[in-house]
Amino acid sequence: MPRLIQVRLAVLEVGSNAIRLASAVLHSSGTLKLILRQHVPLRLGETVFQSGGVTEAAQQALVAALAHLLKQLNPTPEDHLQLCATSALRDAKNLPEIRARLQHELRLELVVLSGAEEAARIREGLLQVHTLDSGVVVLGDLGGGSLELSVLQEGKVQRQVSLDFGTLRWKRAASITELDASFRKAVSALQPTGTASVRKLVLSGGNAKWLGRLLAEETEREFLPISGLEIPWVKAQSQLQQIAAMGRQTWQMQWRMRPQQIETFGAALRMFSVLGGSFQPEHLRLSGLALKEALLLQSTQNLGTLKPTIRIASSYYP
Repeated sequence: MPRLIQVRLAVLEVGSNAIRLASAVLHSSGTLKLILRQHVPLRLGETVFQSGGVTEAAQQALVAALAHLLKQLNPTPEDHLQLCATSALRDAKNLPEIRARLQHELRLELVVLSGAEEAARIREGLLQVHTLDSGVVVLGDLGGGSLELSVLQEGKVQRQVSLDFGTLRWKRAASITELDASFRKAVSALQPTGTASVRKLVLSGGNAKWLGRLLAEETEREFLPISGLEIPWVKAQSQLQQIAAMGRQTWQMQWRMRPQQIETFGAALRMFSVLGGSFQPEHLRLSGLALKEALLLQSTQNLGTLKPTIRIASSYYP
């Protein structure tokens, strides 16, 4: 029998809310096994969205966080490692300085995804793990700095936008009422043309995962790694209202949310409710796939494995 060859893939993602690491092993058999998942809760978005740049203290914290995650990963020259950044560094006025610093201190080449690239990567990842090739489907990936939306018709992209309505921007907004009105207007502009109804709204990102776990508990279902949870929108809508009404103390005491997560979860619930209310989908899917997994899947494509079979080690969700 021929010897199976394996390649280790890894993604370091610099987001607005946290720095994340995901690694996997790609086997020549076509299996992608997710191995390691860690994060450091560093909110670069708070400093960037307030001052326009990353402060010296935040830069030091970024270097330290990446160094810590690299130590956990212990990469070799044979590994395929990519360092990507999204909304916070995309908006940072001192991005060239940060890029040079990461190259000098950590020998890492930083790739900053544009809004269109971020939307495309998450869309491609979701299409690999979910069946989304029938009817009208809306994809929404919510982060701390932006919301990436794609409207699909029979699996083909009809509209795709990156909106600066991330949860951290809601947290620091001077007027929630004005921001809410602007968000509703932006979403309404993406309504599908014609009379076709939206078959499915697929939400991804950290807050979508949290909501999926809570809905699974409240409805006695199971939230599965990567595939997540699907539920009729009419049922999800009432559950969303109930979860929002429970408030922060219940989120912390009953569901053991971290304080940092609680700060953005309320904004996420508001945005999810607006998206569902605007598109009125038949079903809501809360995906377990996030950008870091989508980037791992992109790496497998670059290596010639177009649609790997995904396996998850117990170490990935300890």
